[in-house]
Order: sequence, then C-alpha cells, then structure tokens
Amino acid sequence: MRKALLLLVLVVVSAPVFAQAAGAKIQNQLKATEDSFAPDAPTHDQVMTLLDLLQIRKTMAVMMDGMKKAMKQGAEQTFRERVPDPTPKQLEALHGMIDDAVGDMPVDDLLEAMVPIYRRHLSKSDVDEMIRFFAGPVGQKLLREQPQMMQEGMQAGMAIQEKRMDQIMIKVKERAQKLVEAGEEKGSAPKK
Repeated sequence: MRKALLLLVLVVVSAPVFAQAAGAKIQNQLKATEDSFAPDAPTHDQVMTLLDLLQIRKTMAVMMDGMKKAMKQGAEQTFRERVPDPTPKQLEALHGMIDDAVGDMPVDDLLEAMVPIYRRHLSKSDVDEMIRFFAGPVGQKLLREQPQMMQEGMQAGMAIQEKRMDQIMIKVKERAQKLVEAGEEKGSAPKK
C-alpha cells in the first residue's frame, strides 16, 4: 500500500512538469507543421473560435474536476488502507496535494494542441459551417442540453451494462464450475 500511495503522489506531483514539457514540445510541432496543412485548412483563429463556441474550456474544467474528485477518492482510499483512522488534517493535506497538482493543468496548451488536429481534418468551409451552426439558436440549444443528454445516456448505458454483467457473471461461474469439476475428475482418476 505504501508503494501505491507513493506512486500516486509522485504521479500527481509530476503531472504539471510533464504537461509543461509536453506543451513546449507541442508548440514546436505547431511551428513545424504550419506548412503541412491543406490550402483550404481553417486558420488558427477560426479553430479557436469554434473551440470557444463548443465551450471546450468549460468541458475541460468539468473533466478536470471529475478527474480531481476521482483522484482524491482513490488517494484517500489508499491512504485509509494504510492509516485506518486519518485525522481531518491528514485528509486535507492529501486532498491539497491533488488540488495543487491537477490545478496547474495547462488548459491553454491543451487547446493549442487541438488546433492543428482540427486544421488537418477539417476544411475552412467545414469550420465556417460549424461556427454558423453553433453560434445559432439550434447549436446553442444543443450545447446547453448536451451535458444532460450525455448524463442520461450514460445512465442508460450503465443499466444495459448491469444487465450484461449479470449474464457475464453467470457464464463465468458456469465455466469456473466446469473447470473445478474437470479438475476433480482428473484428481480422482487413477495415475498411470
């Protein structure tokens, strides 16, 4: 458990350093690939306008928050295995380490890394149409409703997975029983 906690802390603390290094590498790649885009590729500004309309910063913030919560739960669980009755101060310090590490995620660098991907896969007219759509009332409604739609979709998917999981577990138990029975038969058979 101690090794797992130490590994978790090292990963959490080093994440911003690796992210900054990756950001610098991405910036260099951006400069090198500028000439490799198709003539009808969207501009950097067009892609950033689209990403702003898609509320990518907000989505990333929500994802980071979810990741941070999951990391806190995992770290706390691991810590509680080692220290069964931690003090509130210990838990606060543990949560603070994760807040510090995840809080420094370079959102701007992540967005900049996405720009060349959009520029390689979409044309200027594609992005213009997407901007037109997402700037309009139907696009805005989709953006507004999409988080709830995704949540409901995930709940529906979980219900399906739970049904499947029961079936899978029944099959696994049946096969495991057959393996046990086959092993018993071999064990009771006379040796040659």
